Amino acid sequence: MAYRAVTMVLFLLLGWGCGRDAPEHQKVAAREGAVRLQRIAVDDGEVHFFTFVCKGKNVNFLVRRDGNGALHSHLDACYSCFKYKRGYVVEERDVVCIACRLAYHIDDEFWDYIGACAPIPIHHVIDGESVVIDERLLEQAARYF
Repeated sequence: MAYRAVTMVLFLLLGWGCGRDAPEHQKVAAREGAVRLQRIAVDDGEVHFFTFVCKGKNVNFLVRRDGNGALHSHLDACYSCFKYKRGYVVEERDVVCIACRLAYHIDDEFWDYIGACAPIPIHHVIDGESVVIDERLLEQAARYF
């Protein structure tokens, strides 16, 4: 019993402590004012996480294709749980908030139906074979990380 209590305290201290940085994924950089991802690398029905570093802060985002074949880009944060800096994780065919455990099916077209805990959408454009995200959008999003 004491072992469980000690384990729980350590989990809370290490996992939920103040000042925690956002996790780090595959790093991407902006060139000429935009982050460009190869469309073929993210247009496979999976969820792909990326990290853009802005003034020393990890700004995480994800790109996915829904069940209708459309690409979507979202911050790896939501309006409710961003303060915990935990983000989302893929579990089977769902993207799940690590902080509150709400899940969104990868194939769903819209992810804003459960309230404030949904990955924040960010605008992107398709330019030939690239998914392009304006660097300024990611810089503005740094407040969530």
